[in-house]
Amino acid sequence: MGEGRPPLVVLVADANPKRGFALSETLRSDNSLRVLTVPAEMALIDAVKLHAPDVVLVDMERADRDALDSIRALSQSAQERPIALFVDEDDAALMETAFDTGICSYNVVETPPRDVKPLLRAAIALYSRFRRTREELSEAQRILAERKLIDQAKRCFMKNEKANEAQAHRWLQRRAMQTSRRIAAVAEEYLASQKKDDLS
Repeated sequence: MGEGRPPLVVLVADANPKRGFALSETLRSDNSLRVLTVPAEMALIDAVKLHAPDVVLVDMERADRDALDSIRALSQSAQERPIALFVDEDDAALMETAFDTGICSYNVVETPPRDVKPLLRAAIALYSRFRRTREELSEAQRILAERKLIDQAKRCFMKNEKANEAQAHRWLQRRAMQTSRRIAAVAEEYLASQKKDDLS
């Protein structure tokens, strides 16, 4: 880490208190890391909410489904963070499940290396890339959904008003400008009003 940069905040989660303490003490020897631990009896998601770490390091002897469920809950919440997982034993099936739960880095090591920063940075970088890809996909889906809605509204307007597509589009566009809303919102309102008229 360069000079002047704030330390990387790492939250260590380990079901084995002695193991977790030993790992935390090893990490604390690096001044570029600020190491926190999940308090006893506290859920991982609550600890993340409390400490707001840059990255979560989950250390366990062997990945089990209960532990992975807590990681999944975190990954699907507003407290989502990059997660690096350290396990002692390799298990291909559980590794696949672990990635499905949302971890960014899966590491099979009996003892985590003294310098884990490269692994933590990799987890953060992969997480950032995943977030960007997910946001881009979400935006593309939103645009497609809006286009579909606008097309439906135009077809409905053309049928009701005996208009062509250009006229229907101009009506939606003009209405959107008059009400300072997106064309998709106007299209949705128009379709809803037509359904209401059909039911009355």
